Amino acid sequence: MSAFTGLVACAISSAFFGSMFVPVKKFNPGDGMFTQWIMACAILAIGIIVNAINDFPQFQPLAMLGGALWALGNLTAVPIINMIGLGMGILVWGTVNCIVGWATGRFGLFGINPSIPEYPMVNYLGLLMVVVGGFLFAQIRPTLNTDADEYSAVNIEEEQNEERNLLGDEIVGEPDVAIIGNNMPRSFKRSLGLGLSLLAGMLYGVTFVPVIYIQDHKEDFRNPPKAAIAYAFSHYCGIFLTSTAAFLVYLVYTQNSPYVNSKAILPGLFSGLLWAVAQLSWFVANDALSQAITFPIISMVPGVIASIWSIFYFKEIQGRRNFRVLLIATSITLTGAVLVGISK
Repeated sequence: MSAFTGLVACAISSAFFGSMFVPVKKFNPGDGMFTQWIMACAILAIGIIVNAINDFPQFQPLAMLGGALWALGNLTAVPIINMIGLGMGILVWGTVNCIVGWATGRFGLFGINPSIPEYPMVNYLGLLMVVVGGFLFAQIRPTLNTDADEYSAVNIEEEQNEERNLLGDEIVGEPDVAIIGNNMPRSFKRSLGLGLSLLAGMLYGVTFVPVIYIQDHKEDFRNPPKAAIAYAFSHYCGIFLTSTAAFLVYLVYTQNSPYVNSKAILPGLFSGLLWAVAQLSWFVANDALSQAITFPIISMVPGVIASIWSIFYFKEIQGRRNFRVLLIATSITLTGAVLVGISK
């Protein structure tokens, strides 16, 4: 597989990851548990289709572990945003994800083979630039839309007592959903939010390790496929089972009174579809380029895509200062991504 194919896959993956939350942006996710499960259903559906296209390759249980790790990280997203905010949360988990994923591929951690770029110094410089770009993105101060029909994870607290979600003629879930971290002391909440962000970033950063380990140790597994994309179904099964287990625990905890926004179901499915396609593209990119190349690009460039949506669609980013910071951050991030790409 050519490097060009890998870079195209990186571009597709970045575009879809940067757009995945657009469908659910206008709908209150509550505590996020139902939404993440709906996304997992869509992800599994795409996995089934890909599995059929690949002529049903041998199922690899170890590959499920990578999906489970990602799902565990995803469960922390809404609590993190409630504790430390969207910008800081994405900065921390995105940066840790980038560094952990890059280091795993570059130095061969967790038993996988190291992948040394042809131009190591160019790779290091590109990595540094995308991390700096991510830090600058966090300095942008969005102008939040306060229209009654628009929601985001950061304004759940203000909106939750005003909304009753209906499915058919029945009320689903309590209107006063508890927000994790809402009653914690500010300093403890911030520390816990940062800790969860670090944990999420590490979980995201090792999500591909089981698949790459199987590819590097074929003799230890039964009929392992050569192409990484053939492991997608096993990977997505891990996501679905972990997400479902977490949702069942949540149902028990809430005494079968989950917070369900019926209007968010279809957008949630579409968001899951976007994520699934983005992850498939990342599998392809890893095969062509290695983690040392793909992680700095796909971990950080989606922030550029999300910012474009914020400017032209949601109108969240306004003002000269924000535009200056955005221009600088975008330029640095894209330059870093190009350097990482050519370091192959």
